[in-house]
Amino acid sequence: MMDSQLKKAVINHQQEEIKEYLKELKSDTSFSLASLIEGFLPLMLMECSLRYGSFHFVKMSLFLRELSQKNYFSRESELEIARVVMLGLSERHFINLKADSSGYKENEVNQRTYSKLIEEINNGNSHNSFYYALGILEHQPEKLKEYLINLGMERIPDSLGHSVSCFFPVMRDLVNHHKDVSAAGVLSYVMYLCRFSYQSKYNSDQVKNEKPAPDNLEELGLRAASGSGIVNLHHMITYYTFFMLEDSSFYQELPPYIILENYFGSKNIEQKRLELAKNNQGKTQIAENYHQFKDNFSLKSYQNDLDFLFHNLAENYKKTISHLHQLFAEYYNPHWNPHYYTGLYCALGLYKSEKIKNNKVKKMAVIQAVEYFADNVL
Repeated sequence: MMDSQLKKAVINHQQEEIKEYLKELKSDTSFSLASLIEGFLPLMLMECSLRYGSFHFVKMSLFLRELSQKNYFSRESELEIARVVMLGLSERHFINLKADSSGYKENEVNQRTYSKLIEEINNGNSHNSFYYALGILEHQPEKLKEYLINLGMERIPDSLGHSVSCFFPVMRDLVNHHKDVSAAGVLSYVMYLCRFSYQSKYNSDQVKNEKPAPDNLEELGLRAASGSGIVNLHHMITYYTFFMLEDSSFYQELPPYIILENYFGSKNIEQKRLELAKNNQGKTQIAENYHQFKDNFSLKSYQNDLDFLFHNLAENYKKTISHLHQLFAEYYNPHWNPHYYTGLYCALGLYKSEKIKNNKVKKMAVIQAVEYFADNVL
């Protein structure tokens, strides 16, 4: 099936044609999950979703593309994940959103441009604010990304973290790196930001950001990785997004960790999950292949199999990532929630992060992501 035919099948929800394409992939030795996702990124940016938010699916896909590019997935895993991506995308709806990046008519960008941008955002005028954002995108693309992210920081407690966590991957991976979709990505972000009002306190000297002491950062992590359900999962996702921001090339400031304190509120550390994280020190066998992994790790009894999971993550991290993603893919259904893979990506990122040394934080995040998935698909 040609790319144009496949795109048409996705837009028109023609799943039988997509399934036929997926069958053909099995004999295509040149297939790459990263390339497949790459070809559909412009369409993903046009998703119109009121249930999960328009950037959830593209965010998930960008994370999957990254892991594919780094060769984390076996071919078998990539084929299973491709099924999730293509069928999941065909369940969604799209608007014909094409933003022209050449619309800015002035010759320069200055402080007035930024002042007008925030003024129009605060007035809810997405069309006007996009005009000024286009000018900054053309002349100061890296500064624009940081500026918009800093606006989103202010509304983290009001948006489940979406105002940063959903848009950061697009700002990092697409804006200024993919010229054909940069403007569409910026437009979507500006439209989202126009829901709220801002003081621009993280784009000025109003607030001096300080890195929490290691113990405080880990305590925040223990709280982030506590609790069940989508709200608590977003705590962990947003916590890890701050780590990704620190490592990004365009975000020069220290993220305002104080906002996480406000976001988490009076949330306590979940003692049951903490005990699960403490108790999994045993050594078991290393899975030689996916089928052996699946024989030893069951979603239905995952709490009893955590020794096996964490021993494999410690000793065979790359293959275990592939196995986990393939296991998740086996549970695909038409109501697939992008948070399944996004939560797993962030949890595994925390697991490998050198920014925290406390293994309990790392393990609790992985348990949280697995529990969220199991609670929703079983």
